[in-house]
Amino acid sequence: MLDEHQIGDLMLAEIESAEQPSAVLDVDRAMTTARRQRRLAQGAGAALLAVALTVGGLTVPDLLTADRPSERAPIGAAAGEGRTGLPAALTTVDPQRVYVRFGWLPDGLRHRQYQAGLLLPGYGVHLGANNGRSDDQRQFVAVSLLPKGVQPSAPQRDSAEPAVAGDTVAGPTLNGGPSVFANYSGAETPEAILRWRYAPDGWAQVRVVGTGLDVRATATQVAQSLRFGADPVPMPATVAGVPADLRLITVNVSESRDEPNSWDVGWTWTREPATADPGRQRARTLAVVVSRYRNVTDPADKLFVNPNTTLDGHRARFLSGDGNESLIVYDVNGANVSIDDSGLLPTGGTRALFPAITLVAEPVSWHSHLHQ
Repeated sequence: MLDEHQIGDLMLAEIESAEQPSAVLDVDRAMTTARRQRRLAQGAGAALLAVALTVGGLTVPDLLTADRPSERAPIGAAAGEGRTGLPAALTTVDPQRVYVRFGWLPDGLRHRQYQAGLLLPGYGVHLGANNGRSDDQRQFVAVSLLPKGVQPSAPQRDSAEPAVAGDTVAGPTLNGGPSVFANYSGAETPEAILRWRYAPDGWAQVRVVGTGLDVRATATQVAQSLRFGADPVPMPATVAGVPADLRLITVNVSESRDEPNSWDVGWTWTREPATADPGRQRARTLAVVVSRYRNVTDPADKLFVNPNTTLDGHRARFLSGDGNESLIVYDVNGANVSIDDSGLLPTGGTRALFPAITLVAEPVSWHSHLHQ
């Protein structure tokens, strides 16, 4: 079993390199499981409930806001050489905004994810798609938007060897200016890293990895077809009752188009100030996750249904210890609702928060903005 530090290293490698995990939210679920198991080992019944996600449709006081201009390209507009970006670089990232969407993707990349807010390297935006493979046939496309003044970093390699920068190659005109293909050592499969300014002082990057792809041509077509904006992130639920002193730091949306179609969406809150170290902000969190329900009886499956109680007539699983609580309520009109609290709510807070979560009318048929 991976311990928390190994899981953390894995997540850091995935997000810093802008690589989508090989299956939707597997890494996030592994983080939750690993932390819970470690706390349980330290004290009977304890559970650490910090996932890398959160779900919520409420207005949060003092939410970080982006430096959004007075006008922007419509979210549905076709991108082109002069419109592959935003009018102004993000100074901070509002987790509840969709800043970038795919316009075109190669066939087979049916697992997709959007993250905005506090990622492991810091604030930013991540948009990814992959083919669900973890072997040498894996393929993925990842888009990163960095806040104003932040420089792109080297990709993380599976070998853990440092990726050394090589010569750059001129790319296509994007957002009215030049772009470059960056080259790094240690790539085990064909890789293209295309970078340009999505706004003055704001870097965008498309990274493509995949055997069988013309990676530079793919990266160019993905970049040219991206759609930019700042519309609200559609959610399948709204949440009330979150303490006013908690601050929303991350929104995560994932959807798989494989049958049966599945999705996970969530919000994460912290009590730490935005000026704190990112690790400190993530150390104690409140997370709410809503996902499409699927009855699973195989304990080896990540969606294993394992109730030990009921809540409002629904099967549920509740764990508590050391001031932490974990609650998952199964099949609420076709959705699972999970609440993980690492000591930010009063005792019994997860069960008190559950009735304040209002799902859309038919969550079983809901789709995220990633469904194309």
